[in-house]
Amino acid sequence: MRPDVVYNAYKSVKDEKAKVIYMSPQGKTLNQKIVEDLSKESHLIILCGHYEGIDQRVLDKIVDEEVSIGDYVLTGGEIPAMVLIDTVSRYIEGVLNQDSIQEESFSNNLLEYPQYTRPEIFEGEKVPEVLLSGHHENIKKWRTEKSIEMTKKKRPDLLK
Repeated sequence: MRPDVVYNAYKSVKDEKAKVIYMSPQGKTLNQKIVEDLSKESHLIILCGHYEGIDQRVLDKIVDEEVSIGDYVLTGGEIPAMVLIDTVSRYIEGVLNQDSIQEESFSNNLLEYPQYTRPEIFEGEKVPEVLLSGHHENIKKWRTEKSIEMTKKKRPDLLK
């Protein structure tokens, strides 16, 4: 992409508080810490390249941070930008119940505990009895134990 076109678009939306994020496979891999930090910014500008990207001269001039969603290449930065927007918006006040965010995967370097819904019995499998007990302390303990168990099984790297 031509530098003058990108720079003119940038100038039309920037302000003194704007932070410019360039979606790039060369950037830092998006993680929960980056998401939480970006959610505290008052003005984000997300820049997306396409095919071969954006002229380096304008990137050097306006980009504050490069972010990647993984070690692979897409045809453009639009889908990674949607991922970034979705993850960051979850931390904006009023989007979600703040209590639910505290127990999600990665919030404490653990994966989230298993979820159960109705019916109470499905294909012969019951919802764990502790979840039906109404005993909040026991439920909390069960959830913590299951989070640790799930993390050890699926993502032991998070426990290091």
